[in-house]
Amino acid sequence: MAARLLLPGLLLFFFACESTLKREFTIAMSGEDLHLAREYVGNALASDPSNPEALYLMGKIHVKERNYTEAKSYFERSLDAAPSFGQEITHLLESSYRREFNAGNSAWEQGQFETAIRHLDAAIQIFPDRWEPYPVKGEAHKYLGQYPQARQAFQNCVSVPRMQRFCSTNLAISYFRNGQFQEAKRTARQYLALFPEDRNLLKIAAYASLETGNIADGEALFSRYIKAGATYDAILQFATELNNKGEIYVAERFFTLCLKSNPNDKTVLAALSSIYLETGNFDLMVQANERLLLLDPDNTGHKEMLLLAYELAGDIESYKMIQSELDLNP
Repeated sequence: MAARLLLPGLLLFFFACESTLKREFTIAMSGEDLHLAREYVGNALASDPSNPEALYLMGKIHVKERNYTEAKSYFERSLDAAPSFGQEITHLLESSYRREFNAGNSAWEQGQFETAIRHLDAAIQIFPDRWEPYPVKGEAHKYLGQYPQARQAFQNCVSVPRMQRFCSTNLAISYFRNGQFQEAKRTARQYLALFPEDRNLLKIAAYASLETGNIADGEALFSRYIKAGATYDAILQFATELNNKGEIYVAERFFTLCLKSNPNDKTVLAALSSIYLETGNFDLMVQANERLLLLDPDNTGHKEMLLLAYELAGDIESYKMIQSELDLNP
């Protein structure tokens, strides 16, 4: 019986300790009536613009609306007026940051990149100096092809020691994909001083060198990339890029490296055949086309190229044999 009498007394005591504004605010917020809550708090601020409680509660309304910049402004004004709500403000901002950051991570993992960016931007509004959202935000922008935004995000985490390798690589990639080849090369070279065998940085620096017309630099950097463990496909791609740019002598070197690893790659053999034709290495052109024909004996195109190679190399007997196969005798 005594406990029953005590409970209402305690409730009355707690409500008595709570301000009228806080009670009105709590009732409005429990009903999700932000308009009414804002009206109560606004009236209090109209009477006293430096009321720390009213400023704190207005900040809470903005947190509820995910308008964190405004919320922080009201919180700062509240703390300037009095430190009364400092602990509550710290807890509210921290919990809001974690909620937004976790939601951003979750959305990114599910491939919802635009949603991820919205949540991560909200987390950054709360604590712009924290580095955690920036790598994920940068990756999300990168997947969406938004390279200037990706670059800005990676710039904000590249100075963090534990993220320096990841963010510097992605920063260089963002520059490259945005067509800023000089910046891509400069960034890759800058961080190669810290990570000299990083394959991604070496590859970016090599390709950026090609795009800026510095073929010798590109060749040297890609050679370092090969020593660091470039794949066969990566070497073939680089050789093809050089060939497409008309740098056939440098391309020949990298195609030859591919051929040593895979003597039966028809793409490489065909590319080398064309290069040998341009450089006048007709004996090597013969070898390349003989290999191609061996791999694909019924291919008329290979026979025609081999016919030309025999003619240019002065091998008349072989020329006549292929000519006979093609039924080209006069």
